[in-house]
Amino acid sequence: MIKKSYLLLSLLQAVMSQEWNCITPRDVRAQEGLCVQIPCNYSYPLRLANQPRVGIWYYNEENTLSSVAFHSKNRNRELPRFRHRTRLSGDLKDGDCSLIINNITQEDAGPYYFRIEFANNNRYNYYPVTRLRVSDFTDNPTIFPAGIIAGKRVDISCTYNTTCNGTTPVLTWVNATDIPGSVSNSVTQHGDTLTYTSVLTLIPSLKHQGQSLTCRVRYPSVSSEQSLTLTVQYAPRNLSITSLDMINDSSISIKEGNYTVILCSVESFPASNLTWRHLGVTRNRTSYNNELWLEFAHVTYRVAGDYQCVAENEHGAVERIITITVEYAPRNLSITSLDMINDSSISIKEGNYTVILCSVESFPASNLTWRHLGVTRNRTSYNNELWLEFAHVTYRVAGDYQCVTENEHGAVEKAITITVEHPPKETTVTISGATGGIRVGNNITLTCCSKSVPPASSYAWFRIDGNRITQLNTSAQSVYIGHVTRESDASFYCTARNPLGNGTSAIVHLNVEYKPEISRESECTRRAEGVTCVCAARSNPPGDLRWHLPFANVSGNQTHNGFAARQISDGQLVTGSLTLRGGKGEEEMTVICSVTNQHGEAMFKVYLWVKGRDFSKWEVGMLAAGIMLSVELAGFLIFKCVRKRKAATEERASATSDIAMTHSPLSAKHQDPQSAVVVDPRNTTSAIASEPKTPAPQDLSEGPAVGDAGHGQPAMHEDLLYANINFLMLPSGDGTVHRGEDTEYAQIRLQ
Repeated sequence: MIKKSYLLLSLLQAVMSQEWNCITPRDVRAQEGLCVQIPCNYSYPLRLANQPRVGIWYYNEENTLSSVAFHSKNRNRELPRFRHRTRLSGDLKDGDCSLIINNITQEDAGPYYFRIEFANNNRYNYYPVTRLRVSDFTDNPTIFPAGIIAGKRVDISCTYNTTCNGTTPVLTWVNATDIPGSVSNSVTQHGDTLTYTSVLTLIPSLKHQGQSLTCRVRYPSVSSEQSLTLTVQYAPRNLSITSLDMINDSSISIKEGNYTVILCSVESFPASNLTWRHLGVTRNRTSYNNELWLEFAHVTYRVAGDYQCVAENEHGAVERIITITVEYAPRNLSITSLDMINDSSISIKEGNYTVILCSVESFPASNLTWRHLGVTRNRTSYNNELWLEFAHVTYRVAGDYQCVTENEHGAVEKAITITVEHPPKETTVTISGATGGIRVGNNITLTCCSKSVPPASSYAWFRIDGNRITQLNTSAQSVYIGHVTRESDASFYCTARNPLGNGTSAIVHLNVEYKPEISRESECTRRAEGVTCVCAARSNPPGDLRWHLPFANVSGNQTHNGFAARQISDGQLVTGSLTLRGGKGEEEMTVICSVTNQHGEAMFKVYLWVKGRDFSKWEVGMLAAGIMLSVELAGFLIFKCVRKRKAATEERASATSDIAMTHSPLSAKHQDPQSAVVVDPRNTTSAIASEPKTPAPQDLSEGPAVGDAGHGQPAMHEDLLYANINFLMLPSGDGTVHRGEDTEYAQIRLQ
């Protein structure tokens, strides 16, 4: 503030006078070893404002080269003892000529004045001089005490203030070797005052009690320090309970009528408040004293129990329990009831009311507990009898009950068995013999189970098919079902009876699982948009339906340029449709529909051939592969085809017909019963060319394939008829095949 005031006055004076002038204090005081600042502000004629200048401070009242303390242009002109110790705090162009001297010594005391030199001999000595007075170093750092609590982190601060922004002091902590910690330093400025702060962070313990912490401030030539003696506060610890009687594992045993005294003591700072408590009631108390007595002039059974000594101060609390026992254990435990007890057993009818009493002799009074299946049903403390009451007896009450009585000297218990007479309860039907689901071919057993006293003596079984309920002709507890079929898929329930009534089970459904079976609704037809094939199959669980094309495998709902697939599921039935759109030219492909679940697979296979001509869509006859053709249908086809081909060949130069029919078992490995070559669509006289009627595909999943039965492969009949029908174009004269000639013949083979 002094520096700013001098600067303001200097500028004001310069504006008003525009002459040589300087404002400096007459006296400046400093402590040895520190730094000092001599405030200075000067003015000069305005005509010299832009001239270069040199500022000089002299340590003397005369202008001599041997007394230069600071030279702004040539530092070599400074006296050796001032060199590197002096500098200006401001800028000469701003009129600030304040001088800072670091590491003050007693020799630095004396007069100082400032001189300014411009070009052309424009120079001026500013008087009067400023006298520097140097005293001994007396400033000390300050330690700010903090509450020191054992085990809790604490920050202890040491600060030092100075008004000189010169030599930087160093704050250090001088600690005992067993006081580890971390230190952080900082500097803040408020006006002309610089505050140096050092913070020591440590976690004190009881061993730090009485030790000293010292904060030291150090300059190059002087230092001072401040010390703090640690007083460590801590929560109560090392609580102990002692007595004239023997204490063993926090328990003291006293005979009735004796005298005893128990002492509770603790270590803490500050001193603790101690309290003796028994059953939540305060028995004795003291404040700010680390020990407390508990006295019994004449011990009785009422003295027995747990006693807590609690010690607490503002830093925490600690307690310890001692158990006082009087030598008298429980005895003569008995169980009685209004109902008849026979050999530790009692029988009660369901719905009745009953109460059972457990009583004991003990001193002091015992804790009594009724338990059932390890669960407490009723409990009392310090009372020698306890009731077990059932307002409305149910079958769940039945079982073994234990009455347990105990005090500090011992425990005794006794058991009673409660039997509840009731009609069948919790009647259920269990299924055995099938793991992982019920499948066709399993052998299973249905068993009717229930809880009843006395046990159930007869059973009735019922089957539900739709809305019809049929009673089975048996009174046995179990029903055996051998070789489960799809017809076994039904619901069942049972009724169990004893003399007190009956109980009916919940309905159990036999969910029979089976592999996929291709439905007779599966077929291929020609429509305006193209050829549409429908594949339907039943299975449990519902199968995964896929179309297998030469260029892709299709499932679900998909639409592309060449085909569109749709799929729906209805319970155990899954149905998929595939529409194929043909192009120009001849095309042929095999389309396979497969339906699979975890029990097996069924397939529907179609061979398609189209000759495009000028048609942009499929116009093709088709036959579903894997179709069982009956002998009558085969004969009909042979008759119709031969008759029409005979009429045609009579008008042509040459004709040939070759019809052969065989019947043999089909090998699933070498023969394909689901393939057919379809007719040329140009032959409008053909029996099937203009609008082919594809026979419904036969079910291929009723029996296993030859050589692969029961292994999840596509199921086929072992003795299956199938037909290959070929229509070929033949020449009319010379026997050479010329494609496009009108002569045709049919080759039909039935197997």
